[in-house]
Amino acid sequence: MDSNRKEIRLFYLSFSIFQFANSIVQIFIPLYFYNKGFSLFSILLFFAVTQAGRLVFLPIAAWFSSSYGAKRVMSVSFIFSVIYYIFLGKVESISGIFYASAFIFGAVQALQWLPFLVHLSKISPNENKGKIYSKLNMYTTIANALGPVLGGFIISSCGFKSVFYVVIALIIPAIYFLLITPEISKIRKIKFGLVSVKKIYPDMIANGGFNFQVYLSNIIWPIFIFVVLPQYNTIGFIQTVSLFMSLITLQLIGKWTDRSRRKKVLFWGSAFNSTASFLRIFANSFSSIFILNSASIFTGTLQAIPWNVKLQEHMEKEPRTEYVAIFEIGGAFLAFSGLLVFAAISIFLPFRDVLFYGIIASSLSGLFVNLIRE
Repeated sequence: MDSNRKEIRLFYLSFSIFQFANSIVQIFIPLYFYNKGFSLFSILLFFAVTQAGRLVFLPIAAWFSSSYGAKRVMSVSFIFSVIYYIFLGKVESISGIFYASAFIFGAVQALQWLPFLVHLSKISPNENKGKIYSKLNMYTTIANALGPVLGGFIISSCGFKSVFYVVIALIIPAIYFLLITPEISKIRKIKFGLVSVKKIYPDMIANGGFNFQVYLSNIIWPIFIFVVLPQYNTIGFIQTVSLFMSLITLQLIGKWTDRSRRKKVLFWGSAFNSTASFLRIFANSFSSIFILNSASIFTGTLQAIPWNVKLQEHMEKEPRTEYVAIFEIGGAFLAFSGLLVFAAISIFLPFRDVLFYGIIASSLSGLFVNLIRE
């Protein structure tokens, strides 16, 4: 096995383990707060503070990634995630630990995704990016699919604190595999002035829509399901089976992205995903939730692969780290603003109306991805 292939495989392995660890509990975090008696406003506020944490740490992540290497920064994000889960297990009310947990989670997101995107761009040839992203999506989807059913079982049997300890134990080997291959990043001084905000602002707005779509959906949809099916095991089972079903089409989506005009694939992916996501407001039984959840995940993949490929194309034409930092700052700022506004609106609306409007808002915001430049 040549060194480059070994590097890619160990990178995928580390990232997949980390994704698996987080997938055990990720869909249940809004329910963790909900069952502790937190209002929808408080839950939305938590994730708005997360975006504030991202905004603060994105320039830091960019600087450290350029100065010390992408994989070292990712390893720091993995360590921060351990601290996040320790703090999260101690949250009982809106207090300092509540805000600290949210802020640290934002740091994890910033320190993970910026260097991840930069590093993946360096090890991925442009002509096969769709295939590469579909393969990476396959690995991470398998990892993500195994998690929810396990998480639902552990939470039902032992509670949330136990599942947090399991997640922490799994993150440790992910750090090891990330660091056993040499750092290939070129160390240099970061210069944000190399990227024109005026030029890339459509990408930033597109990323804001994408971020708002993902975060709002990940907050509202699990609570919506729990109101209809108040069982952790059932929710975990639905998510696991839905994710495994989406594996069937990953390779086809990757090949379609590589062989077709990528903006066209992105348009159809976002249109189908917005439609499937919108229809979730009609879910009122196990079968309808299962069908619509599966459709949303499948069409989400149809949107995500060409979206990530377009992002990588633009990274090839700009200084990578600076571009991703500004791109992500735009996305985090718009997601922060959107979540804060929606949290304020939720104060004046009945509980179920917040869930319905949240699903509608997240589904429509996904269409903003089409603003990304050709």
